[in-house]
Amino acid sequence: MQESNDRMPTRGRCWRRQVRLLLTVLPLGFLWSAMDVAATTGVLMQPAGTEGCVSEDGTAGTCMDGHELSGAGSVVVSPDGRYVYVASFNSSAVTTFARNMTTGVLGQLNGIAGCVSAIGDGVTCGLGRGLNGAVSVAVSPDGQHVYVASRDSNAVAIFVRNVTTGVLTQLQGPAGCIAANGDGVTCTSGTALVGLRTVTVSPDGKSVYLGARDSDAVVVLARDPIAGTLRQLSSPAGCVSDTGTGGACIDGHGLLGARGVAVSPDNQHVYVAAQNSNAVAVFARNVTTGALSQLPGLAGCIAANGDGVTCVPGRGLRGPIRVAVSPDGQHVYVASRDSNAVAVFARNVTTGALSQLPGLAGCIAENGDGGACAVGAGLREAVFLTLSLDGTNLYVTSQLSDAVAAFSRNTMTGALTQLPGIAGCVSEDGSDDGMANVCADGKGLLGALVVTVSLDGLNVYVASYISNALAIFSREWCMTSSGFCYRYQVSEQ
Repeated sequence: MQESNDRMPTRGRCWRRQVRLLLTVLPLGFLWSAMDVAATTGVLMQPAGTEGCVSEDGTAGTCMDGHELSGAGSVVVSPDGRYVYVASFNSSAVTTFARNMTTGVLGQLNGIAGCVSAIGDGVTCGLGRGLNGAVSVAVSPDGQHVYVASRDSNAVAIFVRNVTTGVLTQLQGPAGCIAANGDGVTCTSGTALVGLRTVTVSPDGKSVYLGARDSDAVVVLARDPIAGTLRQLSSPAGCVSDTGTGGACIDGHGLLGARGVAVSPDNQHVYVAAQNSNAVAVFARNVTTGALSQLPGLAGCIAANGDGVTCVPGRGLRGPIRVAVSPDGQHVYVASRDSNAVAVFARNVTTGALSQLPGLAGCIAENGDGGACAVGAGLREAVFLTLSLDGTNLYVTSQLSDAVAAFSRNTMTGALTQLPGIAGCVSEDGSDDGMANVCADGKGLLGALVVTVSLDGLNVYVASYISNALAIFSREWCMTSSGFCYRYQVSEQ
């Protein structure tokens, strides 16, 4: 199953103009003068020609030609910025790309170094276990290991990452994956792993959390920081589910259809977006064991249909898919597919409790969500969101808009403002909801699912499941005192 209903893709025009960053003149180590401060507007610029995307078949020559990218559904950049990894659910694979640290352009590694799949032939792609329907990929903060959640295998696969070459090697035997039906030979057996949709590593590297949609649960795994192996905590601490799963898990609430999981930067709290509960569940985290305990009373969840007894009522929360915490830990953002919205919350850094920003600042929706939210563009079926490391921008992928939307973030209040004009979103053909010239014109964005920002802040990558592609963007950097933006190439396509 995709994130939502299938639809016939419509092929759009490619961007006519491409602008890149002047990194050859302004390297990362450049020291700005006291009068000029480096900042980013957050505007996205897709490279011209084939450098703007990588797809399963090269998309008739408009993208670079890759392989094992069918149903590209998740993308992550390694902490060192040198490699990019993509999980593709139709290919049942994880693919590896080298990243040009200057331009952000990608190149898939050759042969079996470039991919591991459930049906790998050992020549074009390595053979892996627990990868059927690979849907989410994460890299540990130390860059040593990669974890892949697979919705059809009901498993998480575990890989050692060569930090020099980027190549992935799955751990041998049952240590290489944990599965709902693990046989103890090919995979270890786990609990509440049915219908996995996400994998998240805590910032301290001690824990891995899985969003299990069909188990209505968040799964809790301890991570060995040296070997990278995972171990589910002993029952019932190994999972929290909406029903307690017959005593096998801790009994929680607001977890029906649990999807995205985010850990706060201070490692103290965990937030879970639950699609069918129309809710965000809030947990305190034991920083030693990684175990979760839901906050008591109303602090434990916020829901679109909150009754004021078990959950606080919220806006823009119908069908929440993913959740993100700002790098400063002050705010939490939720992408809600059925509200076509991003919901905005202030976070109590001591208790972890959330409170939605008042008025229209509390959410931005494609159509204002009936007047409850501010009006945005490129947000139809918003499914994923991420923040830049500097906290100044938030990016949202929307699978029905075939778009990535761009927002500036007020770092004091947490409020979002969509970038003006067509800078506010990039879509497959520049249109949105049948209206032309709403967004900038991009490519490789049909069914845009997941967006990530490189830790150096220079590039944004989008995995798109209908395009079977990875779209590549640069972020615009400027001198704030002069207002001058440094770019080194403008070319026509």
